[in-house]
Amino acid sequence: MAETSPTPRPLPYPGRGIAVIAERESLGDGFYKLHLLRALRRLYPDEKITWIVSESDSPYRTVMAGIVATLVDKVIAPAHLRGPLLVSAKNLRALPRFGLVIDHRSHSGVIAATRLLLRADVYQAATPGFLFCTYRPGGPRPPHKLDRLMTLLAAAAGCAVDGSGEIALPPAVTEEARRLLPEGPRYIGMAPGATVAWRCWPLENYIGLSRWISAQGWQPVFLLGPIERQALPILRQAVPEALFPGCSEGEPKASVELSVALARRFSAAVGHDTGSGHLLAEAGTPLVTLFGRSNSDVWAPRPRRGILVQARDYGGPDIERIPQQAVTDALLKLLA
Repeated sequence: MAETSPTPRPLPYPGRGIAVIAERESLGDGFYKLHLLRALRRLYPDEKITWIVSESDSPYRTVMAGIVATLVDKVIAPAHLRGPLLVSAKNLRALPRFGLVIDHRSHSGVIAATRLLLRADVYQAATPGFLFCTYRPGGPRPPHKLDRLMTLLAAAAGCAVDGSGEIALPPAVTEEARRLLPEGPRYIGMAPGATVAWRCWPLENYIGLSRWISAQGWQPVFLLGPIERQALPILRQAVPEALFPGCSEGEPKASVELSVALARRFSAAVGHDTGSGHLLAEAGTPLVTLFGRSNSDVWAPRPRRGILVQARDYGGPDIERIPQQAVTDALLKLLA
């Protein structure tokens, strides 16, 4: 690995822009990758950034478009950069030449084809051993997805990188969150949903946790999105003392930006390895993250203050094994 310096290594031909490539992208990916975007902007403020997702849409084109408006110049999703050879080759060749490419994908065959067909002055990819990198990082490949990206960028820049920062929100959104959760109570957030059921701590456990929160004299708050629509009436009936900001009587309606603003008003929160978990982390909320079968070394949210509670510490990989006592103990530790 090249020695680091206080300033970034200049790109060979400034002005050609930067591309970041991913295979697929979810809401959680969008939140943790904000660190990469901030670091890129600090290192190369005059370069335009193109965000490319090969096989899915990107939250940066949809629900997070406002959040990344000052960080991303163009989103291409889905770009179809793998699949039938003639199609993927045509799509790669159609892209302009970039001064720097950070490719988050790790399939060696896909990366080899991209390296051959995509025009780039500096190309950094997350394959095992970093074999296709222009500037190959030293040491083993980090397990965590965010650390891999930051390692690739640091090697390309030849200096330390900084992805810290806060999400900028419109004042009206912040004010709406203040109206929904006014000053006074100690709000404890819960984000019970996930895109797949095996990532979810059982809903009845969240109901029990909500009642425990109320018993401490705190205010339980559920942060719900569209996939939790069916859970909303169940929770309203079981824990009428809880709050459901951003929800109508029958449907969660909070925007991603409002969810971030609400999360900033929580004293602490409980979530999973999901988009809402990463949202809570990036909002700066002290966070208890529950892990079942997912690998926390790869996927754990990165809150400023947080505690991981893992099912494997309670006899197996299934998240249902995590007892409520372990979660309440973690909350008390965070709030101490």
